[in-house]
Amino acid sequence: MKTTASLALALAGLTLAGPAAALAITVDGNLSDWGVTGSSWIPHSGVHYTIEDQTGDANTRLTPGYGGQAYDAEALYAAIIGTKLYIALATGHNPRTVQNPAGNTYGAGDFAIDFGKNGSYELGININHALTETKTKSGSTYTFETGFAEGGVYKNPTWNYGLWTANGVQTSTNPDPSHPTYLKSGTHIGQATLAYTTTGVPGYGAYANDLHYFYEMSVDLDLLRNAGWDGNAFNIHWTQNCANDNIIVDPPAPVPEPGSLALLGIGLAGLLGLRRRRS
Repeated sequence: MKTTASLALALAGLTLAGPAAALAITVDGNLSDWGVTGSSWIPHSGVHYTIEDQTGDANTRLTPGYGGQAYDAEALYAAIIGTKLYIALATGHNPRTVQNPAGNTYGAGDFAIDFGKNGSYELGININHALTETKTKSGSTYTFETGFAEGGVYKNPTWNYGLWTANGVQTSTNPDPSHPTYLKSGTHIGQATLAYTTTGVPGYGAYANDLHYFYEMSVDLDLLRNAGWDGNAFNIHWTQNCANDNIIVDPPAPVPEPGSLALLGIGLAGLLGLRRRRS
């Protein structure tokens, strides 16, 4: 019975991994290959996701703060395919929003990964937020934060935090440490493949007039292992630099590579043969 139970669990794991293995994702800021369309935020089978579609009303209560569509996180997606972790985000927050707290505007946050899902974020993926915007007849030019690589993957990070306590009270001295906003320091260990949009697109979700922006990236799993990942469950987190809204998703288990599948098949056949001989 013990052998039979082990075989059943192994086969169930392969079945669940199948849909994600069949995905083909191009990192270009277009989420149609995830299955995300204007009619629904729900992705293809095999993708893990969190959806928090809210109205564009400027006074909308988000989580943990206020801010409306301009600071709204709509949906976060994750899939592990082969040797890579894929992440996608839909948000009402323009990545070119300037980080200017005195002017009550806050820039794009970084992606944070929590190994063990215990509230301690051991890896960061940097998004360079804008510091200034200069408008000209031909468009806008920006200056950006320095010291971090765009799409850089950082282990042993320290984090900046937002404007809210864990109870949703605005504060400047006691922010919620479970919602990191952007990197303060860290060790650069590699690069993610990264794309994001800076022109808002309507027609998505329950509020078709709201504008949305999309992030997409892939990260080699070896970089996660370098940062201390042991292959178990983890959370992916994103919020803006004010942390008016935040969103978390946990990705599915890694999909075995073809060589591993072949070895597993041989092992299963051997176990079945051993069980027959014992019978």
